[in-house]
Parts: sequence; C-alpha cells; structure tokens
Amino acid sequence: MATFVLVHGAGDVGWYWHLVEAELRARGHDTVAPDLPCDDAAGLPEYADAVAAAIGGRTDLVVVAQSLGAFTAPLVCDRVAVELLVLVAPMIPAPAEAPADYWANTRYEDEERVGYDDTVELFYQDVPPELVAEARRRGRAQSEARMGEPSPLRAWPDVPTRVLICRDDRLFPTGYLRRVARERLGITPDEMDGGHTPALSRPRDLADRLEAYAAEEGLLGGVRHSGYDAELRRYDRALLKAWDLQADDHVLDIGCGAGWTTRQAARMARSGSALGVDVSAAAIERAREIARTEGPGNVAFEHADAQTHRFPPERFDLAISRFGTMFFEDPVAAFANIGRALRPAGRLVMMVWQSSERNEWDVALRRALEEGGAAQAAAASTGPDPFSLADPPAVTRILEAAGFADVAFTDVHEPVYYGPDVAAALEWVRGFTSTSEALDRLAPAAAARAVGRLRETLTAHLGDDGVWFDSRAWIVTARRRREEPARAGRRGG
Repeated sequence: MATFVLVHGAGDVGWYWHLVEAELRARGHDTVAPDLPCDDAAGLPEYADAVAAAIGGRTDLVVVAQSLGAFTAPLVCDRVAVELLVLVAPMIPAPAEAPADYWANTRYEDEERVGYDDTVELFYQDVPPELVAEARRRGRAQSEARMGEPSPLRAWPDVPTRVLICRDDRLFPTGYLRRVARERLGITPDEMDGGHTPALSRPRDLADRLEAYAAEEGLLGGVRHSGYDAELRRYDRALLKAWDLQADDHVLDIGCGAGWTTRQAARMARSGSALGVDVSAAAIERAREIARTEGPGNVAFEHADAQTHRFPPERFDLAISRFGTMFFEDPVAAFANIGRALRPAGRLVMMVWQSSERNEWDVALRRALEEGGAAQAAAASTGPDPFSLADPPAVTRILEAAGFADVAFTDVHEPVYYGPDVAAALEWVRGFTSTSEALDRLAPAAAARAVGRLRETLTAHLGDDGVWFDSRAWIVTARRRREEPARAGRRGG
C-alpha cells in the first residue's frame, strides 16, 4: 500500500489532514502529516527538511500538498524518492520563484472573483462549524520573513504530478487555476466539488481521489513486485491511466494471472466491481488467496477461458487485459464472446506486445539460444505466440469482425525487469515456455552451453537496480458496437 505524505498550507498544522488520514488509514495506507515550521527562521528549504524528516525510511510515497504547501512539495523530491505528487487547490511554483512574487507572476489580480473580507467565508464556507472553530483555534501566524526568497527549485521534478482543484474555491477560482496549471506544468487539472479546504469539507471524496491516483501509479498492490508483476511494473502506469475507470464501473479482467490488475481495477471502481478470469487454476487460487488477505471486497476471480466462458450478457462497462489476450485459439470468437459481456458501447483496453524485433528481450534471448540448434527448436515451439496481436491492421480486422469499433493503438516503450541479479533473472527466463522447450530439445552439452550464453546475455543487461531489457507494447482500445455484427463467425469462416 502507499504512504501519503500530507503537506498543509500557510499558517496551518498537520491536523488539517486528520479526517483524510483516518480515511486512508482505514483503507490500509500509511500517512504522515507533519507540522511545518512557521517562525521567522524557516524558509522553503527548512519546510522540505521537516517533511523529509517526518517521512524517515518510508517508501511508496505520494506527496500531497495543499495551497502554499505546493511550494514545498517539489523540493521534497530532492530529498527522498517520491512516486507521485498531488497538488490540491495549489499555488504552483515556477523555478526560482519567491512565494511573495507568486501573485503578481500569475496575474492573480486580473482574475474575476468575488472579494471576501471574512476568513470563514473565504476559506471554510462549506466546512462544518465545529471544524471551522477547531481549525481557527489550531491555526498559526504564517511568518512572511523569508517568503521573498527565491525557491531553490531549479526545474519541476521528474515525478508524475496531478493537480486537483475545487469548483467552489473562493481563493483560487477554477479558471485561474486551470490557466496556471496549463501555463506552468502543461497539465489539465482534475476537479472536485468544494471550497478551498476539502480535507475538512469532503475528506472521503478527497481520499477517494488520492487513492485512485495512487492506484494509477501502481502503488496499491500489496502482494506485488515479484515474478510477472515485477517484470511488467513499468507498464502499469500507462495501462491504468488508459482504463479511465469511473467509481461505479464493473470490470472484466482477461488473463488476470494472480490478480494484481484486477485488484487495482476494483480499488479504482470503489462502487463497482472487478472480475478476473484466467485459464490457470493455480493462478486463480493464488489471486483468491491474496484477495482474502488484502481485499478489496468488490473483487472476484473465476477459473475460465474467456473464449468460451458464458459471461453474464451486457454485465461489464470495461474489459481489460495486461498481456492476456494473445493466446486465443480463435481470436474473433474470443473477442466476440468478451464483447457480448460488455454493455452497449462498453470499452476494451488491452496491452499486447509489439513485434518480436521491437522487443529486445526476445531478440537477445533468441540470439543466446542460436548455437546448437536451440534457436530452431525455439522457432519450432508449439507453445503460445506472445506476438500474435502485434500487427495493428490485423488486430483491427479481428476486433471489427468480433463486433468492436473505434479501434486505436498507443505505443508504449518501457523496459521489462527480470530480477535483482543474474541468478534470479536466469531462473525467471528458464521458466519461459519458449526457453524451456528449446533447452529440452538439445543434447545435455549443447543445453549447458546455451544456458551459459543466456547467463552472459543477462549479465550484459545487469545494472545497479537489476536486470532490464528494452521492450515495446501496444495499448489497444476499442468500443463494442451498439448493434451485433452481421456475423461473428470464426476467423476465416
């Protein structure tokens, strides 16, 4: 699960986040909400130091910053490894900008807005009165002594960043923050209801947003980063964003394996559900075991072949797959069956490998097996073809014949991970069907030489953070046509 590092705004304290902390902790996450120094001696570097000290050795960090806290948040990234930045109703800093200059630099006074002399009406108009009273009691005078100092920020950190603005914010109107986010970060903000202090007025809604953002970055997996999930972890961010899940969606996960993607979908569709299916009984049993331990409660798994299984008709809003759709005996029949499980205009989002020559892992491993006929043995393998959906025109024809429309392809270029060291990577690679079949067909001496070449290949790809190979995939998206196709027969029939 994730650690949410919650940075308050000007003149405030960590208590501001207490309701959001309760929500996130109830869902199994860790939270940190330090009080930042507000005295004359403290500036932005000291604020960032205070946050880093509170984090300690925690990992899987999501730094969430409210208002002026957004000046501190990017500086934290220079001190600790941050996975995601979320800026809420923020003052978005430019490099080397002093907080005191923010208002003029962003042309704040040019914005049309209603002036409010009353602090409650400006900051807390939708907060329960008892929380307003407590917030004002706990609030501190924000020192301005060092607000005129340029920020040490030199460039925005290379960390995924989300901006969340509040539709009823009286301090920062939505039009103003949309413009500043676009000008400074090139980001279109997300929006939620509420005024400037959503952690007090809408803590559950805000926690939902934060958890969904963390899920999109692959931070909610619990049992993960081993085996197949570890190999593909760099792909998760792009895939989860492509899902574009709504809170009440019902999701079908094809070829779910041990269920990591299914659990992520269930967490993102909190009011909906997710069903994972796989032809491997062992994988489904493992998925159920993990779900019993870590949830969520709206996830289920079935041992089933998606090509022939009788899914409830028009039950799902979205069908997803992470490299689980390349092995159907009859792709047209399989996708037609999946399509019948989708509601009219329901979506398909699947990730598949691009061609072999664009995937270094396949090229390098086949090259290592060349001597002694291992490459020919691998080529003669009767096992599944991971590149069967690599050709966009062919895939488009398959999906259209199965009743889908609006087929589109997005190129994703990320490395795959084979293990922390050569020994672990070799064990993983020898488990591939193509590798094991090729080695099994060789004489013992030739097989030993082939394993030696595999070891050399893996050693050449070993870095400080493990063994990695270049790879490329497609994210394929499509929609079920509202009417049934004229014929959903078998390919070539």
